[in-house]
Amino acid sequence: MESCMRYAVIILAVLACPLMAAEKPFGTVSDKPVAGAAVSSGEVADANLPALPFMAEIVSDDVYVRSGPGTNYYYCGKLKKSDKVRVVGSRFSWLQIAPPTGSYSWISKQYVQADAQNKTSGSVVGEAVRVYAGSDDVAPMHSTTMQVKLNKGDKVTLLGEEKDGYCKISPPEGAYLWVSNQYVKPLGTLMPPPEATPTTPSPSATAIQMPATPPGPAAPFPAAPIATGYNKAKVSSPNEPNIPAPTPMPADAEKMNEFMALKARVDAEKAKPIEQQNFSELKKEAAAMAGDKQSFRASSNAKGLLKNIERCELALEVAKAYKLQEEQFGQISQQIEAAKTEKLAQVEDLSMFAVIGQLKETTLFAGTPSEKYFRVIDSEGKTMCYARPAGAALDMDLSKFIDKKVGLVGKIEPRAELGEAFVEFTNVVEMP
Repeated sequence: MESCMRYAVIILAVLACPLMAAEKPFGTVSDKPVAGAAVSSGEVADANLPALPFMAEIVSDDVYVRSGPGTNYYYCGKLKKSDKVRVVGSRFSWLQIAPPTGSYSWISKQYVQADAQNKTSGSVVGEAVRVYAGSDDVAPMHSTTMQVKLNKGDKVTLLGEEKDGYCKISPPEGAYLWVSNQYVKPLGTLMPPPEATPTTPSPSATAIQMPATPPGPAAPFPAAPIATGYNKAKVSSPNEPNIPAPTPMPADAEKMNEFMALKARVDAEKAKPIEQQNFSELKKEAAAMAGDKQSFRASSNAKGLLKNIERCELALEVAKAYKLQEEQFGQISQQIEAAKTEKLAQVEDLSMFAVIGQLKETTLFAGTPSEKYFRVIDSEGKTMCYARPAGAALDMDLSKFIDKKVGLVGKIEPRAELGEAFVEFTNVVEMP
């Protein structure tokens, strides 16, 4: 009976071998090999990876470099065939690599102080400042994959570009990117594995033969954080496996979604006519979001939006003050016009005046001190005529009319010797 059971086990094992051989290595998804690349060298299962870290070669063209381990993450560049990469970790069918040449990261400008002597060098001035994976196709404020946190005093290399309140920097130490293992061929480990320390079994211990355990897949590398609300439209390269998207971390993404919705409402309010604008409730929401500690990115952007709202409110105050001044000016103008009309109404008939103009003193007749002479000028300062009081005007205090617009009642006649008209006036009326 015992021998029959042994034969049955052997037969089952033989039958199971073809089925096991038909299975794909762990982490392999794509059924079609890339043109020009052998499946055996391109598809790398975690169990077949050399000890980390190791050098590897890209075996196809146009292979996307991603901010995280999956096509759900935005891409940060491309690699071509024969490019070399340094692999430092793995997760499922994705390899974590040192940023290739041309890679960059973003860091909030308010937490970086540039070196006065070297504009390409900067120092971090805050604690736990987040650094995000950079992409030419994703705006800094939408680059949501955090790579590393830096602390006060840490040095960064500035690349000279600032955008949306962020500085472009070289990826700092600890910042990594990801590439599909389907298009990577390991070249060799950079660090030999530690030698196993032999152990001496106790003489009293009973040796038990255990079946050899085949090496399992490498422990998955921790996933980089992801915020799905602002990743660029997911672009899948033909050179990437179509694996299920990793589970997103909603905290930062949801807050950024709330910020973008609030910003859209602020923009809509600014588009209204100025007399209809009201930012009171929007300002309260922006202030609350700015003080929220759950999302650093949403909080930082909300602070900038709050300042924008305050500037809009200041513009509204200026507009209201200007409108009030216009109304007051209009009222004063109406009062002046009414007074002028009233003054003119007091003058029954302008035809009674020989001349109307500004009364000025003159020294032209200085040789006759016993008589008073005056000059009348128009609005441009040109002499219209000369005048002399007569009759009732001799007893009037004419000094109060000097430099004022007046109408002279009297007789006007030409004087050839003066080259101007001459008026003998018997009355003076101040004109409005």
